[in-house]
Amino acid sequence: ANEMEIEDLKSKLQVMKHLGQDDAAVQKKIEKMNNELQEKIDDLQDLGSTNKTLIYKERQSNDELHEARKVLIQGLPELLGNRTNIGLKRMGELDPKTFHDTCKSRFPPDEAEIQATTLCSSWQENLKNPNWHPIFRRN
Repeated sequence: ANEMEIEDLKSKLQVMKHLGQDDAAVQKKIEKMNNELQEKIDDLQDLGSTNKTLIYKERQSNDELHEARKVLIQGLPELLGNRTNIGLKRMGELDPKTFHDTCKSRFPPDEAEIQATTLCSSWQENLKNPNWHPIFRRN
């Protein structure tokens, strides 16, 4: 929008220069339009600078997030040892097989399937909630 306004002001200035080179009122109007044009150009440059700064900060944040993700992925095997009851298939998605295996050992066969499905669904919903922070304990 600023670029269009700048082009519009430039074209108006061209017309004003051609129409009234001798008239003092026209000269004042041209000067006023020149000042307005310069302000618009400065605003556009400031917006460009701000945009570059924001893009740089976004890239920097993305790099930091990528690095943190790498560290978390490398540390995940330490958290999930051979005695862990809950495993992750993908980040943020639970492995239902682990629930089924655990429930088979803790509940009667007819109830194990229902409990496993219920628990897995409940945990999956909790994982979707950003305010939920489970406390991981090793057995």
